[in-house]
Amino acid sequence: MPAWDWPALALTALLLPAAYLLGSIPTAWLLARRRLRQDLRQLGDGNVGAENAARVLGRQAGIIVAIVDVGKGLAAILLARIVAGDDYFLPAALLCGWAAIIGHSWSVWLRGAGGRGAATAAGVLLGMTPWAAGPAALPALAVLGIFRSATGCLAAFFIGTVGLAAGYAGLQLFGYSWAEAGGALAMPALAAAIHFWREWQNRRRI
Repeated sequence: MPAWDWPALALTALLLPAAYLLGSIPTAWLLARRRLRQDLRQLGDGNVGAENAARVLGRQAGIIVAIVDVGKGLAAILLARIVAGDDYFLPAALLCGWAAIIGHSWSVWLRGAGGRGAATAAGVLLGMTPWAAGPAALPALAVLGIFRSATGCLAAFFIGTVGLAAGYAGLQLFGYSWAEAGGALAMPALAAAIHFWREWQNRRRI
C-alpha cells in the first residue's frame, strides 16, 4: 500500500460518517412502527434488531430485518471499495465496517439505542472477505435450517469465515493475507463485545 497522501486521507475520513449513518438506519424499529404503530424498544427484550423483530412481529419480519441489516454492512464495504480503491481498501473497509456496526448498535436516529450488530457484521464480512464468507454461509444456513437457531447460524458463519480467511492467508490463496484474516476476526469480535455489553445492561435493569 503506498504512503498516505492528504487527499486520500481526507477522502477515506469522509467515508466514516457515511458508513455510520448507513448502519444507523433502524430497520427493525421502522418495521415495528409501520406495522404496530409502536416503539420496538418497548416490546420484547427491547433490542432493535432482527431477533427481537422476529419475536414481536413474526419470523418473516425477522428475516426481512436480517437481510436489510446484512445489506447495510455490505453496502458500507462496497462504499469503501468504490471510494478508497484497491490501494486503501483494507484500512478503509476496517474503519467503515466498524462504523457501520457501531451505527447499528448506537443509532443516531434512536438517540443511542440499537441492535447488537451481528447481522451488520455478517454483511461487512461478505464485503471484506467474500471468498471466505461465501463458503461459510452454506453451513451456517444449514445450522439455521436444522436447529432454527439464529445465534448458532451467526456463530457458525463467523467461525467459518475467520477460519477460512486464516487458512487462505496461510496458503496464500485468493490474495488473502494475515491482515485480511485479522480484519475478519475484528468484526465478530466487535459484535460479540456489543452483545455482552447489551446483556450486562439488561441484567442491571432487572
